[in-house]
Amino acid sequence: MRFWQLLAVALGALFSGYSVADDGSDRARKFSEFVRPAYPLLSAQAGLWETDPEKISQRVDRAATGLAAVAPDECNGEGFRRDLCGLRIFLQPSSSMEPTLRERELIVRKPYGDIAPKRGDIIVFNTRTNVSDKPELYVKRLVGLPGDVVELRQGKVLVNGQSMPQAASGKDFKDLFGNEVEIFKETTPEGRQYEIGLSTANRPVAADEAGPFHVPQGHYFVLGDNRHNSADSRFPDAIGEDGFIPAESVSGRIVMIFVSGEVERVGTVFE
Repeated sequence: MRFWQLLAVALGALFSGYSVADDGSDRARKFSEFVRPAYPLLSAQAGLWETDPEKISQRVDRAATGLAAVAPDECNGEGFRRDLCGLRIFLQPSSSMEPTLRERELIVRKPYGDIAPKRGDIIVFNTRTNVSDKPELYVKRLVGLPGDVVELRQGKVLVNGQSMPQAASGKDFKDLFGNEVEIFKETTPEGRQYEIGLSTANRPVAADEAGPFHVPQGHYFVLGDNRHNSADSRFPDAIGEDGFIPAESVSGRIVMIFVSGEVERVGTVFE
């Protein structure tokens, strides 16, 4: 059973009438009431076994406040219990989006509807890879729009000849192999900002020097935020159609973190 189905079943079967979300709003309070019974179960699916009622309550309230911020305006607690108001919750499948998303965090996807994807969105799509005939779920950063020319030079992204600045944050993390990865703040030509990770050693040339790529109409160019630990559009044989992602395969964008091993990350909303 998928995570969103599991959550819907749990929320429909259980009820708890007490909780005050962080912002104190009635909307967040309603979400909190429905989220509370299922949250420990969903946390366990993410490998988080929390039994302290106070800590669980803190996580629930943060998650509920985040949901209240990203759910459709017409969504209420009853609608959320019924079908999650169109939102979907699932495990982040890899570490390719660190530091933004960590592997095995539970994240929330929101469909686009009539809104077109924008540069800087974290998009969700299904694609076949060179190692499997079955479509796999991917989560990546949308960098190139239809008609754009994208290239990477010395690890920096250029879109239509315009460089996307990278500012050092002074923070870092360790990759799967224990190597140090520095965190930078990247800015799109439109002014959107987000964090990316750049390895300090053993940087593959093919990841830093790539393109130019001419994005076809009806397709997107994507990168992982963990730039030296990601299979993405820089590698035409890795995903999509010659590395480009067909628009029809995009099912939505990531809008928040629902479950995380770090309580401070729970409820994080992505604009």
